[in-house]
Amino acid sequence: MASEEPGSGQQYAIQARKHIAVLRRARPGVTIEIRWCPAHQGITGNEKADKWGKIAAEKPSTRGVENPGPLPRSLASLKREISEKKWAEARSWAGGRISKAKYRMVKSQKPDSEVANSTKRLASRFYQLKTGHARIGQYLHWAKVRPDAQCWWCKCPSQTRDHLFKVCPEWKVQQKVLWAEVQKETGRWKSRWKIRDLLADKRCGKAVLDFLTATDVGRLVPPVEEDGAGSQTSEWELRERQEREEEQEAEAEELGAAEGSGTGEELPLFLPTPSFVASAGEE
Repeated sequence: MASEEPGSGQQYAIQARKHIAVLRRARPGVTIEIRWCPAHQGITGNEKADKWGKIAAEKPSTRGVENPGPLPRSLASLKREISEKKWAEARSWAGGRISKAKYRMVKSQKPDSEVANSTKRLASRFYQLKTGHARIGQYLHWAKVRPDAQCWWCKCPSQTRDHLFKVCPEWKVQQKVLWAEVQKETGRWKSRWKIRDLLADKRCGKAVLDFLTATDVGRLVPPVEEDGAGSQTSEWELRERQEREEEQEAEAEELGAAEGSGTGEELPLFLPTPSFVASAGEE
């Protein structure tokens, strides 16, 4: 055992320590050992304790044992149970509303650390491509933003995620690097991958982020020449411009804060008047 000190909510451990203390005072020569049992199998005493515990947990009518009611629980245990129940309900709700052909739900509740530690714009592109609601021809055509789903780089009739990650000649060099890294991490070549599985596998997170950094996939959308669609396409351009301006402002604020904190002195509200200006005023 790492420690004999009982944690929060371990009422039986506290009671056992009290009985041990009483026994040691009554019979100082008795040696008492506390051992950790890894499971209920193979240890006679532990199996018997498990059997008695199951009997006590059953209804009083079957065994004649009085049920004392629910055991005391810590606040942390109750919060964890509520959180797990909420996550199960959320997964059940989302599972009935997504297309399994485009998106695969991950088992872990924790986000991918590689994506979480990347920039906001890069993580946004990653999750847009993961859900399929991204700046690609197929989705923009479905959303009636573009008249067709044609790839604006190679004129392929349908610009899908598979096309951009595997066969688009515009990003041939970057695709080669991507799939070489994926094969190194997982042992599987691109012919054995679906894009939904690639974007759901945490082992491939860094390779996908490097691919997005080196390309304009999911980032740039050229304007549409046909009348009536230009105003809708301009919304994407305006959003792109606004996001860039926000990032530049945030970087400028961080740089200014770092410069101000480095000196340790506050700048005065008004600078002193130069000497030549003061002398000219006196004359």
